[in-house]
Amino acid sequence: MTISKHVIDTNVLLVASAAHETSPFAEDATPVEDDALRKRVLDWLISFEESEAQIVLDWGWIIVDEYKGVARRDKLTEQDYGLQVVLQKFSTGQLFGFELQWDEPGSAKISDPDLSVVITDHADRKMVAAVLAAGGITGGSNLINSCDTDWYDWQEKMECAGVFVHQLIGAEWCHPKWSAKKLR
Repeated sequence: MTISKHVIDTNVLLVASAAHETSPFAEDATPVEDDALRKRVLDWLISFEESEAQIVLDWGWIIVDEYKGVARRDKLTEQDYGLQVVLQKFSTGQLFGFELQWDEPGSAKISDPDLSVVITDHADRKMVAAVLAAGGITGGSNLINSCDTDWYDWQEKMECAGVFVHQLIGAEWCHPKWSAKKLR
């Protein structure tokens, strides 16, 4: 199965923007301190930008609002590389759009009932709903992550529902951080 539609977790855009030489987003604004790892995330985003792959976004731009940092302290602006890629994909029609549904205000509806009870983080619920709306793994869609460790908590249940997370720096950064968190 070819993956041609990507739901991009906000952390990917933040880390890539921090690594981009002309982006004003500060390097120290992400938890990824290693330049080489930030560069790997940036390289993936550059490759995605240059590809024909689609970005998955909701028509109400709730996901884009998250990217822009509505109600968050770390905000991407139109000058940051990560948000520029999102807007470029949208403006060139390299977009899979869908209507985000709600279980309750702020809590996106997840179409898989077993998965719906597992994913409790409101921001992450939007991302999972997006992958499922785009057809999941069988529909050529996945979720891209760099440094959110929560995805490992739900990995088995998500994969059973067809939601696969591509970890850009999983072995070197994210999984060790998740393992350390589990030991606390």
